[in-house]
Amino acid sequence: MPPSTAKGEARRSVLLDAVVRVLERGGPGAVTHRAVAAEAGVPLAAATYYFANIDDLLVSALRRATEQQVALFADLADPSLHDVARLLHDWTHANRASAIAQYELLFLAMRRDTLREAADLWYRSLENALGPRHDRRSRVAALAIDGLLLRMLWSGEPSTVAGIEAALRDILDPPAGRVSRPD
Repeated sequence: MPPSTAKGEARRSVLLDAVVRVLERGGPGAVTHRAVAAEAGVPLAAATYYFANIDDLLVSALRRATEQQVALFADLADPSLHDVARLLHDWTHANRASAIAQYELLFLAMRRDTLREAADLWYRSLENALGPRHDRRSRVAALAIDGLLLRMLWSGEPSTVAGIEAALRDILDPPAGRVSRPD
């Protein structure tokens, strides 16, 4: 990586913002130095100077997206269910490009070892936001919330903070009794 200067960090940030937008529109296959540079409005040479290859671009984007997500959860000191619902709503509706990019990169982490550490950090931050470390309920709830997030990105539902809060209530405190299965 080139030496860090204020101008260099600003240029890297602009390029990483562009990666997120390219990912949202076209998925990981659309991420090229040329596409990212064009999206960022910088010369192609800038993209190749700051990111040696596509893996470097993708890993940097996943780390940055993960850091942003971890910061969102960290800002919730002793969060209420409503606080978590509002955060998830904002992330999947107001910051949709970032959420989609995060999942695109998580899926890519299944095939690229260089992305796995950042992917693990994302899941640990979700679990830690829900409860004590290594708590079984937190892990199970994080898995269910992960599914809820994917559904929200795919279908847009639930689309309100109240709807998300109701889904979270079901996840975190499921109704007693057996689940009935349709015949």
